[in-house]
Parts: sequence; C-alpha cells; structure tokens
Amino acid sequence: MVVRRRKYRNIGGMPMHADSDSHDYSRVLKEHRELQELLERIDEALAAKTASIEAVGQLLGELGDRLVRHFSAEEEGGYFSEALLHAPQLVARANDLMAQHPKMCSRARDLLVELEPGKPAKDWWQETRERYDAFRAELVQHERGENRLIQEAYNRDMGPSD
Repeated sequence: MVVRRRKYRNIGGMPMHADSDSHDYSRVLKEHRELQELLERIDEALAAKTASIEAVGQLLGELGDRLVRHFSAEEEGGYFSEALLHAPQLVARANDLMAQHPKMCSRARDLLVELEPGKPAKDWWQETRERYDAFRAELVQHERGENRLIQEAYNRDMGPSD
C-alpha cells in the first residue's frame, strides 16, 4: 500500500469541517491508544518468548498495517489541520513529521526477520527484538513530536495582549 503524503502549504486550502475536528482528534487519540496496546502486546511476546514465531510475525504485520492506516488518517488533514490553523508557523514541522511516515512504514514492514533453516531460533528472537526495539524507539519519538506540535499549537503564548 502506498502512503500518500499531503504537504500543508496553504492553510486556508486545507479541508476543515468544524463538526469533524473534535471527532478527528478523538479518533486519532483512540488510534494512539490502540497502537500503544499493540506495541505492548509485541513487547510481551518478544520478552516472554511464549508466542510462536508465526504469532509474533502476525503481530508485526498488524503493526505495519495499522501504521499505514494511522499515518494516512493523519495526512488527510484531520489531525494537523485545526492545529495548523491556530499556529501556521508550525507547518514546516508538520511537513517534517509527515515526511517520516513512508520510511517508518517501510521499516515496520522490514521488522520480521525470516527464520533461516539451520539457524537457531534464539538468534531469530534476538535479531527480531533488536530491530523491533530500535523501531519502537523511533516510533515513540515520532509520536511525541506530533503530540508536542499539537500541544504547542494550542498552548502558544499570544504575547502581552492575551
């Protein structure tokens, strides 16, 4: 699946539907919670090694699919659009964050390491865990950046007149 990236150049040209803004934001918060829950399930499966390699592969595949949907929803304008209307000076940061999406989706798809014939399963678990940990750290940093952008947009200081 190809992720379409939307660049925010003209704030006035972004789709804005007042009725849907709070709904879009609530939907994204729900997606963030669900994504966090999936990351926790993957953490547990990799740490405990109680799930089968196939089950871990399914979880990692679900992560990749969910990220594609999540990033696509963000790029459609619902998540950033209202915030950028309040703080157009943040457009460049929003674009930088969105530019990370395709790379992150690609890295998520590459998380699963094939179990090679004759290679010990413990090597598979270790290599998969190392790849996943690095990816998870990058994803968490990315999501924090998005959250900071939204918070900054709504909590900005208007100067002496506010």
